[in-house]
Amino acid sequence: MKNLIKEHFWCVKHINIFRDLSEIDARALDQITTFKQLKHKERISTESVYLIKEGRVKIADNASEPESETPKNTDPDEKQNTKEVLEQGELFGVVQNDADVLDENVQTYAETLSDVCLGVVTIRDFAFFLKRKPHLALPSKSRMPNMFRKVRNVYPSIKGKDKQLPVGSSNIFKLNKNPDKLSKNPLSNIAFQCASSRLALLLQNIAETPDRRGVVLVPRLSTKRISRLIGSSTETIESLLKTFEQHNVIKKRRGRIQILNPWQLKKIADARMKTLAPLPEPDTASDDDFGLELLANLSNANNIQTDSTVSKT
Repeated sequence: MKNLIKEHFWCVKHINIFRDLSEIDARALDQITTFKQLKHKERISTESVYLIKEGRVKIADNASEPESETPKNTDPDEKQNTKEVLEQGELFGVVQNDADVLDENVQTYAETLSDVCLGVVTIRDFAFFLKRKPHLALPSKSRMPNMFRKVRNVYPSIKGKDKQLPVGSSNIFKLNKNPDKLSKNPLSNIAFQCASSRLALLLQNIAETPDRRGVVLVPRLSTKRISRLIGSSTETIESLLKTFEQHNVIKKRRGRIQILNPWQLKKIADARMKTLAPLPEPDTASDDDFGLELLANLSNANNIQTDSTVSKT
């Protein structure tokens, strides 16, 4: 799909992995984790999974403006767009290919907001740990709304080809006869995926069957509820929903989400570490600018008419 940009960072909020671990799980995680201390404003670029034991870390974007157009006295922090702020107990990961080199010129980066103690786990070891501990999940309410229970499993696990969605278009939004009664989303389902992919997968899997007109709607869920299910912030979810709408993938309809293009939504979900690029806002002149321009044109026209009258006289 066009307009997909490679992401190097994924992060999971709303879960304190240290607090929720049992003694056995904590001992197993401790065997594969090494801890290191970082100071304020240190950037993290090595490929690994990072568990925040103490401190805060932000995931941010560099400004896209050329350096020549940026004043020399401008504060560097003003040129940054913070995407997520991660607290103690939350986790994030750095994923890169052999050809990728993460440095200060990369658009997205992770940086410490204070003195930080990080637990570092290799991606291979953490994936194996999650596979052995499928009970680890994001916390949420103990009961799901009745309407939410009727749709597919909240967030089905993706493991192997046998768990992929059906190919037939009539089966993409098939109801599950035995839905999962638990309202918790397993941590293994959202690790190693960017927020864009996780949101697309969630919308795809909870969507209702098409009605007689072929309209596909998603059960009514608040932005906060969605953010809890995929381990992201409400600000990020609102931004992603706006981007999806710009690309005509979804549409807000009477307070609900309508899926306009299920195949594009599936491509975003399958991309895992690629996200949709927001479309540039059209440059439209404000009413005030239009009014000033009109007055200026009228004034110029009057001056020209007056000059011609004087010359004739």
